[in-house]
Amino acid sequence: MSRNGWSKHSRPGTHLGPSEPLLGQGIHVLLFWTKEGERYLFHNSGEVTAEQLCISAAEAVGITPLCHVLFALYNPQSCCWYSPNHVFSPEDNSSLVLHYCMRFYFRNWHGLNEKEPNICRYALKSGTDQGGSPLLEIPSLEYLFSQAKYEFVNEVVPMEDVKSEEEISRFKNESLGMAVLHLSHQAMQTGCMFLNFLRCIPRSFAKHISKDNFLTKIRIRRVFAEFVQTFQQHTVDKGRLGAQEIMYKYISTLEHLAPQFGTETFPVCNLELREEGDGSSSYANTTHAQGVTKDNFTAPTTHEINVSGTKGIQWRKVSGQKAQANSYLRNDSANYMRKTKQQSSPTEQNANTPNKWTSFCDFPEITHIAIAGANVCISTQDNHCLEAQMNSSQEARSFISLLDGYYRLTADAHHYLCHEVAPPRVVLSEANGLHGPLQ
Repeated sequence: MSRNGWSKHSRPGTHLGPSEPLLGQGIHVLLFWTKEGERYLFHNSGEVTAEQLCISAAEAVGITPLCHVLFALYNPQSCCWYSPNHVFSPEDNSSLVLHYCMRFYFRNWHGLNEKEPNICRYALKSGTDQGGSPLLEIPSLEYLFSQAKYEFVNEVVPMEDVKSEEEISRFKNESLGMAVLHLSHQAMQTGCMFLNFLRCIPRSFAKHISKDNFLTKIRIRRVFAEFVQTFQQHTVDKGRLGAQEIMYKYISTLEHLAPQFGTETFPVCNLELREEGDGSSSYANTTHAQGVTKDNFTAPTTHEINVSGTKGIQWRKVSGQKAQANSYLRNDSANYMRKTKQQSSPTEQNANTPNKWTSFCDFPEITHIAIAGANVCISTQDNHCLEAQMNSSQEARSFISLLDGYYRLTADAHHYLCHEVAPPRVVLSEANGLHGPLQ
């Protein structure tokens, strides 16, 4: 699709470009999947909000408004997500590369894990049809599949801890199984079966294999090729698994290998729980009163806050050693094979064992959120408050926009919890009393 042809349906100055980012001034948004393959969305004229760029990206991919709200823009350099109302000025950024990603995620939406509750979308019920509708449409599923492959191969999401030789062996086998699904789906789309599995497994695992001797490499490739052919002949060719089922299986397996897939964990410098009206002052109120707007903090991490679509908001304390070793930044590539080789004494293991997560609330229970600089205060219906000091104001806005988005997905699609990060279209609709499509 030509850039000029696509720009007719987008904002002026926004174009669908090639599969490599263009050099020079502008905003380059990586699209992991389009019908023409991986592409970059390019904007270089005038101010534009993150919401507007997401709408242009959704149009390019073919994502409908129903699923558009699941996506957001991520900056791999600053390791932060942008709120929908964030304003980009191409004149202020010589070249900014962003990722268009599914941010709001609900585990087991595919229903393949019997140990977790099924997730579906509320739908109008008629007659005997009492079930919900599928969460994702096909374009959104294709995009999530491509995003999942990127995150798995590039080691974006942390895998489960593997320590014993048995766990290491299982991790390797499941990684090769992921490669089989990857290549089988690719064969369905292209009609050709490629056996270069090294591009379908985590980079550290591929590097580990590359150091094996020649005979070991030949043996691994032969065994893998035989397994792929058997899988193709007895499963795919006989119609037992279609392209959609393969994508389901791939994402389901990734959820198992990476328990943190689809969740976000934020390190905080300080965290306090209190009840409203108990006389204590919150960080947000104190900051407002003093007019302090510190943007970056170097204080050590004392707690972590985890946000999950299915479990809401959780928190836990962290030890000094654990906090120093933390790398929950989304694109901080974790060397999976290096982690398996690290050995520590029982004393060190006990010191680094994280505390259990404590649930604070689910998204529908939130009444409002206050933010001042890097300080955040979350209030709930039962008059409880969680006050947290983030590492920067940008990270605080990223955190709040996550809660705000989940609130609209699970509680009220037409309102927001915090004006500072609210989507411009939601603000406009609420101001004009619009709560649905116009007739």
